[in-house]
Amino acid sequence: MPAGDGRSPIMKILVVCGDESAAGAILGPLREAGHTVEIVDRPDEADAVLRGGHFDGIVLDLRRAPDAGLQWLRGLRQRRVRLATLIVTHAKDAATRIAAIGAGADDHLEAPFDPRELVARCQALLRRNGGASRNDVVSCGELVIDSRKREVRHGCVPIDLTPREWSILEYLALNAGTAVTKERLLRAITGFEERLAPNAIEVYVSRLRTKLAGTGARISTLRGVGYRLEQPQDEHAAW
Repeated sequence: MPAGDGRSPIMKILVVCGDESAAGAILGPLREAGHTVEIVDRPDEADAVLRGGHFDGIVLDLRRAPDAGLQWLRGLRQRRVRLATLIVTHAKDAATRIAAIGAGADDHLEAPFDPRELVARCQALLRRNGGASRNDVVSCGELVIDSRKREVRHGCVPIDLTPREWSILEYLALNAGTAVTKERLLRAITGFEERLAPNAIEVYVSRLRTKLAGTGARISTLRGVGYRLEQPQDEHAAW
């Protein structure tokens, strides 16, 4: 539920959308509202992503491949995955909306849509399902990562991060103690419309390590896998 300051909780949302232009219209408003968003372009890719981390909800775009999306949603519910799911359909595609609700969708949004309505419906789904199940403030050593305020502190001293450095650190913090691949980090900070150099994540992680020096937080490299945010008591992290 919203905190006392009236702001809505920060969510971690998985977007399943196979169209680049449509994906941008979904990613942009959610990220501007402060939410952490990861995107995949095919439903079959979503299963691996869901197994690898915690999410608060799903936005499933059914405009491009409705049959594949509906089949995946049915399978999700058959496996008793109850994540709140918002579907997006064409305004005139009532048949797909009806089928999706029957398959287990929680709400729907007709395209074209107002970006503010997209954000509002996602937030309403979160409230309807009992609020965010994760803490908006994560501590790691003397490092404090506050997703609600979108700030990082070493004790009481703010640490200045670029938007992408912040997104990477927040994603690692939300999955603290768990290995996160470079591919997942790339999906968490970009959309289909953006293409980063293959070594971009290494560059951002290197900068983060410099800025986090002395805080007790450690970003370990898992060779051949990716990265993991470690608590200071874990002495086995390899930089």
